[in-house]
Amino acid sequence: MNRLTDDALRVFSNSPLGRWYAQKEPVEQRIILWLGFVICLAILWVGAWKPVSDWRDMSVNQQHNTQALFDWLRSNEAAARQAAESTNRGNAGRRSITPVVTKAAAVHKITVNRLQPEANGIVSVSVQKQPFNKIVAWVVQLEENNGISVVRANIDGIEVPGLVNAQLRLN
Repeated sequence: MNRLTDDALRVFSNSPLGRWYAQKEPVEQRIILWLGFVICLAILWVGAWKPVSDWRDMSVNQQHNTQALFDWLRSNEAAARQAAESTNRGNAGRRSITPVVTKAAAVHKITVNRLQPEANGIVSVSVQKQPFNKIVAWVVQLEENNGISVVRANIDGIEVPGLVNAQLRLN
């Protein structure tokens, strides 16, 4: 161990920094050593201690917030269940038709450009440059197999024969 220390001191004293340090007065050397020690402590604090401390504080805070949320959920569980049941009873006859519409469009190889659900259960669908016959077959299949009806339809022809742009409102 002593040999390792001697080798390190020899390398340091032969380096430009070691020669510069050796030229200083003993009082200046002590000041430089203390400054080096303080700088090392600052680097340790900024690089290791502070991030670990901040992480621990954040974890404790997150744990307290999670526990508070859990306690609040426990105390309001009955009210939440009652609200969910009343919402389900109010929507008993309603279902989301969006997945049915998109799946049926994929089966008929129709590209849907825009699909927008509305609050009253109606879905607005926009298709562009699609074959007219495929759109009609798609709408018929939605009506016959899924009970989805067309509330409003706007179909416009384009320059290419057989292709149309359509805006549909389905319910």
